[in-house]
Amino acid sequence: MRILIAGAGIAGLSAARALKTKGIECEVVERREQPPTEGAGIFLLGNAARALDDLGLLDQVRSVAYPIATQRILSSSGSVLNEVRTARVWNACGPCLALSRQSLTGILQGSLNPGTVSYGLEAVSTVLHGDKRMVRFSDGREKEYDLVVGAAGVNSPLRSAVFGPNGARQIDISCWRMVVRNNGEIDGWTAMLGNGRTLLGIPISEAETYIYADCRSSEFGDGSVEVMNRLFSGFAGPLGPIVASLDPATTVHRAVLQEVPAQRWIADRYVLIGDAAHASSPSMAQGAGMAMEDAVVLAELVSKGGPIDGILQRFHQARIGRVAWVQKKSRARDKLRSGSSTIRNAVLRLFGYALYRRTYEPLTRPLLP
Repeated sequence: MRILIAGAGIAGLSAARALKTKGIECEVVERREQPPTEGAGIFLLGNAARALDDLGLLDQVRSVAYPIATQRILSSSGSVLNEVRTARVWNACGPCLALSRQSLTGILQGSLNPGTVSYGLEAVSTVLHGDKRMVRFSDGREKEYDLVVGAAGVNSPLRSAVFGPNGARQIDISCWRMVVRNNGEIDGWTAMLGNGRTLLGIPISEAETYIYADCRSSEFGDGSVEVMNRLFSGFAGPLGPIVASLDPATTVHRAVLQEVPAQRWIADRYVLIGDAAHASSPSMAQGAGMAMEDAVVLAELVSKGGPIDGILQRFHQARIGRVAWVQKKSRARDKLRSGSSTIRNAVLRLFGYALYRRTYEPLTRPLLP
């Protein structure tokens, strides 16, 4: 079977690795000229670790990741609202880990055969051609495939060629992401909640901490470090002082967050995975996890053989409920954290662990029956 994967981010590289573990070769194209050398941090919950284990890469990732034993939520003044020991929910599924995004993509890339990924090449359009899918590339070449996997994000031309306008909606949250020196005060996942603002710190090594901050898009302005400093100036330790001392020249990744509603993202010999299919708020920390799960499930179904349309229909059925759950809970968590601080703080103090378990326990279940 001839398979093309468009996009060499986490979703695309994971799909290529998953297929390789099943003895199925593929081609990957990526519009960027080279693998990314930048990137902030990434937090992987237990289901993402399980997917990495299915990819045969969990031990390698664990060797460079920081283990996250606790998830703690504080008010902006620093009082503890809730603390969860991650093993209580995830122990039977996989460990919770944090590392740099560059490290994760580097491990995925290194697990593939040389030449699998062609950089500086984009799949720009596709049409059905008999019982194949014809793809035209940015260099003018055309080639036929049995299956095309769209993993190039929400705005890729190949995605639009099949499904039309991207269908994404902005969710009125804009964010900053960066990696700073670890100040020694943050030893687990630590979030601080203010009035419509969230500040999060996660150690990704003994020396570095991943900082995520968000606010309503109406407050984001030009997204400068100065705006960030102003919005979070009232936050106490342990995270407030980190933002207050940021150098304006700090490398910061900015984004206006979007959601692609979960629906039937399959067509004749074509399927979307990762953010292209289900981008959502990062409240559930499931972007990478859902992408890697997509890859594992798709490769498993492809390896069992059968008509392509049947494979894709089974893939859709296996994934739609899980993805819809993540998006539903992401929206609920966003609503809670951006609402009345009095109600939010009381809910988290009284019911925080129960909410955490009820939210995440479905994701500990097997990916396929």
